[in-house]
Amino acid sequence: MANYKNIHGLNIPIRASDPSNPVQGEIWYNSTSSSLKGQSVTTSAAWSSGGNLPVGRSALSGSGSTPAGFAMGGGTGPVASYVSATNTYNGTAWTAGGAMTHTAAYAAACGTIPTTIYAGGDGNGPGASNIYDGTAWTSIVALGFNGYQLKGAGDKANAFMAQGYYSAAGRTWDGSSWTTKSNVPQHNYSTSAVGTYNDASFLGGLAVSSGPGNVHLNWDGTSWNTRTVMPVSGGSQGQSSNGAPTSSFWVQATAPTTLNWDGSSWTTLGNLSTARSGGASSGSSSAEGFIAGGTGNTNITEEFIGAGAATTVTISSS
Repeated sequence: MANYKNIHGLNIPIRASDPSNPVQGEIWYNSTSSSLKGQSVTTSAAWSSGGNLPVGRSALSGSGSTPAGFAMGGGTGPVASYVSATNTYNGTAWTAGGAMTHTAAYAAACGTIPTTIYAGGDGNGPGASNIYDGTAWTSIVALGFNGYQLKGAGDKANAFMAQGYYSAAGRTWDGSSWTTKSNVPQHNYSTSAVGTYNDASFLGGLAVSSGPGNVHLNWDGTSWNTRTVMPVSGGSQGQSSNGAPTSSFWVQATAPTTLNWDGSSWTTLGNLSTARSGGASSGSSSAEGFIAGGTGNTNITEEFIGAGAATTVTISSS
């Protein structure tokens, strides 16, 4: 005889965050991101198409993750064309967010959407910086120098910034002021950053003076350490896997090569469908992330998913 379970099935559990060790095929509703999610049976990492930005641009900065992504700044040309616009991503579409208090491009950004800090950037000589509360931006103390190509890890409460074109020094933000720290061992620009304010790795890039563009430098809160270099050289893609542990993360090393660091060695993963640099990119783990916009002022968004990662389930009414 049929019972309620046979007729109606089981309820999908509602959770404030994704489970730490989900079973393949498991389904749940994430009440924080307002999305139906499931554990993928994907056996290899790959990129897939996401929703387009409302307006294409390059030299953006990114924070957050998928499906809670954040893109800000950038523009369609030189300083006069830089914007203060921001957009949030829900895994399907981009929505306009609050405008920053200034325009800039090639700036550092890190944090989740409501804990984002945006610092420096081209077209912003004194290094004006903003923090976000989920709705509006507030100006904070300026860096005091041209923060072009600066990258960062952490959030608006505690962040670490380094690898700006015009300065080899690292800088810590403690929620109220900036403090200058030791110079990087290899001064590059166009790098990627991952981690937290006291465990941050800076990857690849183009040498300001001399040296290879495949370095892997880690800041431990006190000093710099050199780790195994990446297997490819050149400029890295924006902020990659920001907030992820520096023992395990993905990085868009060069267009279109994606790499994974497992704490001891590098592995080559799936390539971007559209090779580009200068896009807004971020992710909170080695298993997920996004890149939006970039070279040619494209509006394309691509989402990264690692093997067996949790994915957003798309529902059709048809």
